[in-house]
Amino acid sequence: TSTMLRATEELIREAFWNHFQPGADEHFIAHNLRKGADYVPELDLVAVLEGKLVGSIVYSKSKIDTNDGRSLTDVVTFGPLGVLPEYRNRGIAAKLIQESLRLAKDMGFRAVIIQGDPRFYGRLGFRCGEKYDLTNAEKQFCVGLMAYQLFEGALDGAGGCFSESESFGFAEEALAEFDTSFPPKEKGESAFQSEFAVLLSLCYAKDPKYTS
Repeated sequence: TSTMLRATEELIREAFWNHFQPGADEHFIAHNLRKGADYVPELDLVAVLEGKLVGSIVYSKSKIDTNDGRSLTDVVTFGPLGVLPEYRNRGIAAKLIQESLRLAKDMGFRAVIIQGDPRFYGRLGFRCGEKYDLTNAEKQFCVGLMAYQLFEGALDGAGGCFSESESFGFAEEALAEFDTSFPPKEKGESAFQSEFAVLLSLCYAKDPKYTS
């Protein structure tokens, strides 16, 4: 329902506020994804603990433009994935991921590809995209670009450029306007924000010497 969707946007905003950056944009991304053609409602899951909404995960369709000229559209991406700060470190995010991976497999998708922190997602079975010869749109390998095969060999021969839904893009003015519908919060900076920005910037071009 629209009430539940709004509740998850409020949760996501709270979960991400001043976490990866001053303020947050993930609640707006979730809002836009749900209006877009790439949204996968069957994989839009929530976590409820003692009657309280504490976690949310949203999925969208993505694609791989392979090195041999194909376009693979049976891959999905999750995000935003948010858990209220006071409920972190209880395994809630991991459970949302694991349940959604099971459902995605049942729906016939071949893989889940994300951009995030490998120190967390690596523990859940995600592997660096370079393992499968997956690059970003700029044809660079990135430490934060990770993939999870939903069946053995799902990404064999699927190397190429990964691209997520266009709904992830937005204008700052649109975010600012959307944010006026939420209670005001003060933006702040942290050392983790700088650390995460460095992590996501760790990208490198493919070396032609190792291209078959």
